[in-house]
Amino acid sequence: MTTIKDIAKKANVSTGTVDRVIHNRPGVSEKTKAHVQKIIREHNFQINTIASTLALNKSYKIGVLIPEAGTENEFWSEPKKGIENAIEEIKNFKISATFFMFNQFDSSSYQDAFLNLIEGNFDAVLIAPVFHKETEKLINQLDKKQIPYVFINTEIKGFNALSFIGQDSYKSGYLAAKLMSVMVPNNAQILIPVFRLNKGNYSSINNRITGFKTFFKEKYASVKIKDLAIPYFKSIDAINSSLNDVLKDDIIDGIFVPSSSSFLIAEYLENSQLNNIRLVGYDTNKKNIEFLKNDTIDFLICQNPYNQGYKGIKLLSDYLVMNKTPKPIYPSPMTVVTKENVDSI
Repeated sequence: MTTIKDIAKKANVSTGTVDRVIHNRPGVSEKTKAHVQKIIREHNFQINTIASTLALNKSYKIGVLIPEAGTENEFWSEPKKGIENAIEEIKNFKISATFFMFNQFDSSSYQDAFLNLIEGNFDAVLIAPVFHKETEKLINQLDKKQIPYVFINTEIKGFNALSFIGQDSYKSGYLAAKLMSVMVPNNAQILIPVFRLNKGNYSSINNRITGFKTFFKEKYASVKIKDLAIPYFKSIDAINSSLNDVLKDDIIDGIFVPSSSSFLIAEYLENSQLNNIRLVGYDTNKKNIEFLKNDTIDFLICQNPYNQGYKGIKLLSDYLVMNKTPKPIYPSPMTVVTKENVDSI
């Protein structure tokens, strides 16, 4: 049986060079590549990629760029758990991960973490590209180094990502509107509060809002939708003030929160005893579930964040170890969660 070492010896190159040729990775001249490929064909060589990786004592490093989970919202703790569990499962293949965490509401924090990741010279990268402009500015540095990357949670088209794992944000917003439509009258007024300092730079949020508005434009044009920017999401007084300003002048029938921060609005509604306003949001974090169970939140759309992190690492490990190219998109399910089914999700 011909081995990688046999091929390397006949070609008068290192086993590492043969490995790069087999897996079509950079770092080998065209002349050497052609020479090695000729010898491989002559010996009808077929490689067991997993065995060869272990035999070569090869290791891989994956850089992970995701937001840090906060006490206000633990959403990002779930992808992190998924990543850690996936790494534990594949540790025998000598794959490790290094986290680069950032504040999801601070674009400069994202940019700094991204720059630190780029300097790490990783074999592959898993990214939650929360900030569109900063991603557009920095992603070409990974492309230049020929470092493969996978996007999770937020899809940004037009880049060279191997794959995207997450929901179709537009369709999920459309679904949220369909849920809202069964609870409010045809002439309803709906509020969309956004907890962002610069909401124009958040692709997922914007796509959800677009999908939501499109549904009502197509189905119930008489419904009025009002946008509300709340920049100081950590200040309860700022949230209350912003909502008070709207509700003193308008009769609001429903509120759509296009993020995992529904609990902040739900708390206001409970304290103000506004039990007749319908509320739809995202994600089954602990605080959201609390308000879902007491009927302040009517529906939550879950996007399975754990699986996004877990599958992202598995796709990259398969690509690195087995040269297996993933599908362009792995859509996350749009699970509608209610008070009645939340304990079984």
